[in-house]
Amino acid sequence: MAKLEKIMNRRIVRNVFKHYSTRGRARIEELFGADRERTLRAFWGRIPVNAALGLGMKKIGVNEDLRKMFFAQKHNRQTVLNVMKTIAGNGLRHPFRFDAPLVIVWNYTNVCNLRCRYCYQSAGRPAPDELSFEEKIDLINQMVDANVAFVAFSGGEPVMGPGFWDVLNYASRFLHTSIASNGTLLANNDYVERLADNGARNVFVSLDGARASSHNDIRGEGNFKKSIAGIKNLVRNEHLHVGVNMVVTRRNYHEVEEVMELAIELGVNSFSHYNFIPTGRGSEDKALDLTPRQREGLMGLLCDYHFRRKETGLNIVSTSPTFARALYERSEGRNAGLFHYTADHANEIGGIIEYAGGCGAGRVYGAVQPNGFMTPCVFMPGVVIGDLREERFIDIWRNSEVCKKMCDRDNFEFECPKYRTICGGCRARAYAYGNLVGPDPGCIYQGLSGCDHEWDESEEEREMAVSIA
Repeated sequence: MAKLEKIMNRRIVRNVFKHYSTRGRARIEELFGADRERTLRAFWGRIPVNAALGLGMKKIGVNEDLRKMFFAQKHNRQTVLNVMKTIAGNGLRHPFRFDAPLVIVWNYTNVCNLRCRYCYQSAGRPAPDELSFEEKIDLINQMVDANVAFVAFSGGEPVMGPGFWDVLNYASRFLHTSIASNGTLLANNDYVERLADNGARNVFVSLDGARASSHNDIRGEGNFKKSIAGIKNLVRNEHLHVGVNMVVTRRNYHEVEEVMELAIELGVNSFSHYNFIPTGRGSEDKALDLTPRQREGLMGLLCDYHFRRKETGLNIVSTSPTFARALYERSEGRNAGLFHYTADHANEIGGIIEYAGGCGAGRVYGAVQPNGFMTPCVFMPGVVIGDLREERFIDIWRNSEVCKKMCDRDNFEFECPKYRTICGGCRARAYAYGNLVGPDPGCIYQGLSGCDHEWDESEEEREMAVSIA
């Protein structure tokens, strides 16, 4: 990848990227959009941009057909614009911190019909200072201007938020929109149809157990049945990509495989393991966090299902950077993670992992709270990097010293010479355990010897961790 870095950091390449990226979406649409202009200016423009982007995509295993499919999606063109602007301004460096967040998770409202045990937001009643409708529309415009490509509406329960349907409809004109829901209201199919009609692309439903007793223990009595009904309604809608999210602790660790099998049976598209972060209401269950051995067993199970994804039809995702490292080890370097997503042929794209691997908080994605406070991650609600009522979205991101600090792996206060670029640990978990730039105590390499946290683990739990792995 030294060759790629050398090419991307040349002044002529950065100037080309600057020329096109500063002219924004209109110029990218001119070069690569579905209705791209057939002009001499566009023709000559595509030559240098294609040459630079083509080399980068070739290095990550993207052939010409895939490249055409990639550019057919508006959010992918927005992503390229973001990458070009980042390289134009900062060059190609690792880890790669985007000029603007590629993804925003927006806690749209604090309103929720449930009081879930692991809610990082401690959601329930509306916050008194939530953004107005006009402020929400302005925020979308600022995100689009900054070249954000994806926005995920979370909460609380986003569909209950004031003005949600109009805001979703507006956002979907410019951004790839996703919804994170507890699924109970989606048992009413009218909600599902409204999501699809207003442009939502992905809908993810929390499912924390394979049976009513375990799910309801976390989400509240009677909610398993409603969430399952909601998932079934979503799957029947051909316009929506449907996923199941599961927060895993010692409380439901033994049911992960059953939940994945249930997801396959229901016909959903993806299973997402959500890292347990002891914050919000989750701080009350800190003692039930997975031990390093249990986490390693879970990573092994997720890897097994990842390798079977063509057979099962279930895509496996994890918000834990340790999943990338586990994949890398178990595939002997053939698979790894890029920005929380799985990438095959990791040997061929090894240099890209140096830029794209590891925790994405404050680097690839950021979060917005209901009142307009920005944080590096939804699981770090107390780490406020700016107030959108006082500053512009892009200025908060670019000027955040906290984000820069948590992305600078050379200044991490722990040793991980082998997997620092592939994984490097979850910064939200490190912060929850006392040190933003410290080790993730759940890591098998750090948690048993490299950090101060002591784990209380029974022999039965050790044996179960080994059996699951």
